[in-house]
Amino acid sequence: MQVEDIVFEPILWTYEALANGEFSIYLRLTFYKDVKYLGTGFSTSQENWDSENNCPLKSHPKYSNIVSKINSLIDDVKFEIKLAENEGRDLTLQEIKQKIKNKKKALLSKAAPSRMKLFEWYDLLIKNLEEEGKPGPADILTSSKSNLEKVFEEDKPFNSFTEEDFEAYEKYLRLNIKTESTLSFYLRTFYGVWNKAIKKGYVKKDHHPKNHIQLHAYKKIKTKKRAIDASHITAIEELQYDQNTRLFRSQQYFLFSYYSRGMNFTDLALLKYKKHITGDVIDYKRAKNKRHYNFKLHPKALAIIQKFENYPIQSDDGYIFPILNKHNNTPRKIDQRIESALKDLNEDLKTMGEKVNANKKLTSYVARHSFATNLRKKDVGIKIIQEALGHETELQTTTYLEEIDDSVVAESIENAL
Repeated sequence: MQVEDIVFEPILWTYEALANGEFSIYLRLTFYKDVKYLGTGFSTSQENWDSENNCPLKSHPKYSNIVSKINSLIDDVKFEIKLAENEGRDLTLQEIKQKIKNKKKALLSKAAPSRMKLFEWYDLLIKNLEEEGKPGPADILTSSKSNLEKVFEEDKPFNSFTEEDFEAYEKYLRLNIKTESTLSFYLRTFYGVWNKAIKKGYVKKDHHPKNHIQLHAYKKIKTKKRAIDASHITAIEELQYDQNTRLFRSQQYFLFSYYSRGMNFTDLALLKYKKHITGDVIDYKRAKNKRHYNFKLHPKALAIIQKFENYPIQSDDGYIFPILNKHNNTPRKIDQRIESALKDLNEDLKTMGEKVNANKKLTSYVARHSFATNLRKKDVGIKIIQEALGHETELQTTTYLEEIDDSVVAESIENAL
């Protein structure tokens, strides 16, 4: 392999959008029919990308940094080829890619704490999550970084952040984030990134933003109650939709979630016949926390599975519900498809909620909250509900339960005393 045999071409990866709507920038290496991609750690909107010349437009706020990174990667590839040539070795593109990746890791591990920058660290964590097939957590960090970039126009080392910087970020959160839970979520994410930097030695423990930000990232926030009562569940069951419609599928997904102990929509979408169902028993791991679930299905949940066995639309990859197919073949594609299907589901549930005069806005989350609350109203003990939901503590379970009407409480007290 000679340097002149390699075609270097920066490209915009428009196949998969990031959480902020931008697309990743890669350097594509082509050696005859062999093609490999090197991540730059940068992204851009299509408006800031020159598609004719395959490079960022000068209007891009990080134009110089992106061009510098691309040139640096090209130099790294040329260096590896020349080094191998001098040593009488031949290299494949995959070997070159791995050597550059290993070199980057080695440099980061030796980097002086004062030199590691906040956004640079974010980019590295995001890249690692993408490579590990974890698009969800990667999107969370991308969103967190996007917020920080609205406060800090330029990247800078961890140790350069001042009390005023942290106060500016807190002010931004207070003014722009509407709910306490979302605000707390962003702050926890930011602290988590900072904690990882402390473990790596990029910043000292006593230089943590929590020492200057007044907001409490981990305080208990009262969860908005989302349950509907059993009569509304029955009313949803009684709605009549043509089985070939999306409304029918959404109705069945919601009811399956409700009768399967409030199953999360992502877990529902990932269910496969042979892998997760044996007779009337379901066995799966929850995507969110990897907790193992194994239980006998409610007859109504089992009946819904049986409906989809001969449903006109089928997954071509063995999934029970026609949400995912073979072309959803990467973690990112799976994540994007589930997100799109969930949006459709919630749109349909809003329509159903209005149809049955539900007392709450109907969303996929309502199934889990309603499952817990309706069990509680039937005097099922919290310990049993806790086990059904797969919670570690009773405190987790109580966040799902509606406040019980005082008349019920009064009647219980009278009967007991």
